[in-house]
Amino acid sequence: MSFLRTHINSDFRQPSTWWQRLTSVDTANPSYRLKYHLVRSWLIEFDESGKPWREMGLDTNGSVVIAGPSKTDYGFWLDSHMEHSDFSGDPISEEYFEQMWATSGVVAP
Repeated sequence: MSFLRTHINSDFRQPSTWWQRLTSVDTANPSYRLKYHLVRSWLIEFDESGKPWREMGLDTNGSVVIAGPSKTDYGFWLDSHMEHSDFSGDPISEEYFEQMWATSGVVAP
């Protein structure tokens, strides 16, 4: 397992109109749907083959605002075909990732 902090895809804009909020549908991640604009960095755990395994989106204060997979959300990066080599960022420790995961309150599927 490896762990990374990245800023890739942390520049979503908040839907500003009722139409944008209505059409911002993410069926694989329903609780992420209106929170992407809060994400300023991602913590990602990769499995032994280099594929994303767990993820957390952090806000400007470093607090977890979205995390997956969970009972309701599959995961943003887990639903991509990207691998560890496709990401740029800084390595983080497993201990830090697990500490943040524990604060997320996520119930794994």
